[in-house]
Amino acid sequence: MIPSNITWQAYDHVARPHSPDWYWAVSIIALAISTAAVLLHNTLFAILIIISTIALFLRTVQKPRLITYELTNRGIWFNKDFSPFATFEAFFVTEEEEPKLLLKAKGLTSPLSVISLEATNGEKVREYLQAYLRESELQEPLSKRIMEYLGF
Repeated sequence: MIPSNITWQAYDHVARPHSPDWYWAVSIIALAISTAAVLLHNTLFAILIIISTIALFLRTVQKPRLITYELTNRGIWFNKDFSPFATFEAFFVTEEEEPKLLLKAKGLTSPLSVISLEATNGEKVREYLQAYLRESELQEPLSKRIMEYLGF
């Protein structure tokens, strides 16, 4: 028997405090790459690096947003955004100390959605989704884990 809708709240990212040294290090690296790009007559790449660094700094000072997730018999709600199950290919619930729901979208260039389950029972989410999606062992992208390790 499929349970009724499952609702939970989780933050969209983990807030990590950054020391002034971290900001200095990122700034120096970005400045060095931009300078090398200008010296190699690749001004557009230098501008891209500077804009990316500014966007990164703005993202690090942004407070995490609390998002309400709801699994229904048609799909998943992310606050007021809806994604039907037809747009997803597979799912996986991790068994780590902080359980996460991984949703693989259909298509080659579609990203893997990583949703924190926080206080929600991962087993209930797994049982619920098995009625609508194929369960396949998925892993968080290596790039995401590296970025979290580096504090981004």
